[in-house]
Amino acid sequence: MGAPSLLRNLNLRGHIAAQKAVWNATEFSAYLRALRDGSFERADFIETQRQFFAAVAHFSRPMALLASRLPRAELRLPLVENVFDEHGRGTLAHGHEQTFIVLLERLGARVERIHEDTFWPEVRKFNAALTGIASFESTHTALAVFGIIEDLFSGISLELGRGIVARGWLTADQVTHYPTHATLDEEHADGFYRQLDAPHESSAAAARDIEQGLVLGGHLFLGLYDDLYRARRRRG
Repeated sequence: MGAPSLLRNLNLRGHIAAQKAVWNATEFSAYLRALRDGSFERADFIETQRQFFAAVAHFSRPMALLASRLPRAELRLPLVENVFDEHGRGTLAHGHEQTFIVLLERLGARVERIHEDTFWPEVRKFNAALTGIASFESTHTALAVFGIIEDLFSGISLELGRGIVARGWLTADQVTHYPTHATLDEEHADGFYRQLDAPHESSAAAARDIEQGLVLGGHLFLGLYDDLYRARRRRG
């Protein structure tokens, strides 16, 4: 997933758009392709979504850690707002963790002890990577990682919601979580990118860190779906 030469000398938003076009997750992701063409068995899809819950539940924690590293309140505020959204803006029943559990229940997943489960190493690796990035990478790199993950998840959420309905597993009004993220995560991504526009424009070193963060975030997030798809028949 290295950035090709055609991405050089673009402003940040142009760089992001070109990089996403190179990845084209909705076209090349085996996970999304199998859901779209009907070859993804329902039980396997549900199990991978159940595993993905661990990423949903963890995501706000490294983001909060990253916010704590930012030096000024106006830089921290967009991340704090994002974390607040993750927690349903104070109403936990509307929080992303809970809406995902509702989706899992409606799909037929076992959720009664989901907070006590030991999850697959694929998703644990993803969570550990985000925590490490938020803790130790440059803040420009880390902001870019979280921004591109939010950006990619917006489009992936749209595809997943459509795929669940197209397969007849749920009706559109039964699909929770993904419709919200299809729109909200575009706003969240823009919040990260707005912090990076000026540094990318003004500093070659910052631009390098940001561009590496975009590639790293895409590699981690798209790679998580690839990993889950390969492990889809695993149980326990």
